Amino acid sequence: MNRYLSRHLALGCLGLGLMVSPLLGVGQTAVPTNPKIGVIDIENTLSTTAAGKRANEQFEKTRKAKQAELDKKQNELKKQGADLEKQQAVLKPDVFKQKREELEKKFIELQQTYVKLERELAADRTKLIQDLLKQAEPRIKALAKAEGVHLIIDQSATVWADPSVDLTQKLNAEMK
Repeated sequence: MNRYLSRHLALGCLGLGLMVSPLLGVGQTAVPTNPKIGVIDIENTLSTTAAGKRANEQFEKTRKAKQAELDKKQNELKKQGADLEKQQAVLKPDVFKQKREELEKKFIELQQTYVKLERELAADRTKLIQDLLKQAEPRIKALAKAEGVHLIIDQSATVWADPSVDLTQKLNAEMK
């Protein structure tokens, strides 16, 4: 299921639950009659606060190191390919074929390394956001209490929100 559909499904279930629960007599004490919802943009917090910038800088160092490793391997492979092409005229056809197959295997290994590095970077990015949210959690709870908000969701999980419910700048002011 793509992200768009799962987001709408989750929001739809939340809305349906909020509408149906009073009719069923379920959770009348747990769900306020007029719940107040706030929105934060965690990507904004990540890119504009000191804590987010530090985390992003560390991520960028990791990304650049992995990219440099990949570029080095790619350049070596290109050089080997160019060298093999130059030697083609002097090599026996079966030797050339064998060297070319070895080069193709190295190319496939490079592609696998690329995919692996992409997965690692995605995991690193997810961990970075989770760590920032963990750091922000007490601030978010305090902000929700101060604003009388019952639920705060990330901007990425919304289709549209009235700017008046956006608490990002207030959160960012609290993040060091």
